[in-house]
Order: sequence, then C-alpha cells, then structure tokens
Amino acid sequence: MGMDRREFIKSCSLVAVMGLLYGCRKSAVLGDIASQLSVPELKRFEDEVKLAMSQAKKSLDLVKIPTPGALKIPGASTLNRFGMAIDLDACDGCGKCILACNLENNVPLVPEEDAARGRFMHWVDMRGGTPFMCAHCGNAPCERVCPTGAANHTPDGLSAMMYKRCTGSRFCGANCPVQARKFNFNDAQKLGLARQFNREVPLRDKGVMEKCSLCLHRLQNDRLEFKTSLTVGTDAEWRGRGVKTACAEACPKNAIIFGNWLDEKSPLVQLTKNRVLYAPRELANLDPSVVFMRGRR
Repeated sequence: MGMDRREFIKSCSLVAVMGLLYGCRKSAVLGDIASQLSVPELKRFEDEVKLAMSQAKKSLDLVKIPTPGALKIPGASTLNRFGMAIDLDACDGCGKCILACNLENNVPLVPEEDAARGRFMHWVDMRGGTPFMCAHCGNAPCERVCPTGAANHTPDGLSAMMYKRCTGSRFCGANCPVQARKFNFNDAQKLGLARQFNREVPLRDKGVMEKCSLCLHRLQNDRLEFKTSLTVGTDAEWRGRGVKTACAEACPKNAIIFGNWLDEKSPLVQLTKNRVLYAPRELANLDPSVVFMRGRR
C-alpha cells in the first residue's frame, strides 16, 4: 500500500530534523528512529538534553596522567584496549554527543519531577561544558564491589554491564568516585518514557544500573564482520579499526576520539601522541581508558 501525503510529509520532516542533528552523518539507528519516532517525540529528547545541560555540574578537577597502556588485569588482551579522548581545545559543549548517545543506546527519559532535580539517565553528562561519561577504569572500584559480577571488565578494556545479572544493590554506584553510573528508579517502559530506537541495545528494567558502554555493540558487530571476512589461513588480528562510538560520530568538532590505546595505527594513539592528557583527580590513580586532552607537550 502506498504512503499517503500526510505520512510522506511527516517522514520527510523527520529526516530533515535528523539531518540537522547529526550533520548528515551516517547513524546506525536512523532507520529505526525514522520508523518509530515523530518530530514532536524527538523534541522531547532534545528538550531533556537542553535541560540537563542547563543544570550542568561544576567544572571537573583535572590532573595530568600518562598515556593509558596495557591493562593490568587477568586475561587482558595484549592487542586491544579501547577508550576515548575528549579534546578540550576543540569541544564547544554543544551537547550533540548526549543526544546521539541517548538515541543509540535507548536511554530513557525521566519523569518531570526527576528532571527538575537534575536526576537524568544520560550516559553522557555535561560537567562544566565538558562531556563526561564512565572512564572505563582499568582498576575499576565499581566492579570490585558488585555482588553478582554484573559489573565486569572485558579483555578489551571495557567496563561492561550484564543487565540480567544486576540485582540493583547499587554498590557499584556508591563506589564510583564520580557518580558515572545511573540507577533505574522508574519503570520507564511502563511510564512510556523508554523507546527502543536501536534493537541491538536492550531496554533496561526498573532496579537495574546502567552507564556508558563505549558502544560495545558496535565493537561486537565489527569483530564479527572481521572474523567472517577472513579467509582460511589468514592470521590477521582484529583491532577495532574504523569503529566509532555514537558520541564521537555525532561530534561536529571531532572533539571525541575513539580508538585502541594499544594500536599505533589507531586515531586515538595518533591524535593524542603530542597532547597533554588529563583525568578527573578522583580517577587519576584508577587507570582510566577515557581521558581528556588539552594543549601540546
């Protein structure tokens, strides 16, 4: 059955809005969003991001750190340690990274009373005009106190969450020095505040902790594609080259760089080579994988 005029105009309007939001960048979730979300609904997500940014916390207390190296945990990969660097000289605090992350990872809206108190579920916060998220620390204090192993570390350097194992003890959140984890106090699905834009990322239930995953699903997809493309006898190793997180992909200033700290060909290594790296003071001794950079050495 053909599309009527009203639906055609609605679809065109939505595509135009998404083009503005992402600067015509390719988005893994654009197709799903276009089929599920109306322009007024999209505005709800935009407005919540703007409100969160207006309530942004004070500036981070940053200290210099060395370049992240190989992880010092059992079973760690010697080839891969994924992370990011946020260029403070390039970032203008526009907030597009927050919206991109929310749509990519099905981050729910919150009730108005929570929003008024600044209690959002966003995986990316704006602190003093700077994007801020879980640092995926190599020595993560959150993982040490999880009673079920729901908070765990992958061999490739991601501090991951197994939602089905999470019992909502909130020990991990209490043990995070920078409150990067978010707890689902509400049943967002029941309240109509959650939408599954991206079917590769599960919706989280009430009573579950969540946070930045460094777009783990994108890495998993790339790894699978790499392995299935290999011919018999090929000994090439997967390094995650070409993968970007949603926040890095959406940044109009290219201020968020994702990559592999152990790969000399990675843009993360190339673009941080002569820069001064920083981390929040609270995380400086915890071997963070997500860092900040400013100036040159």
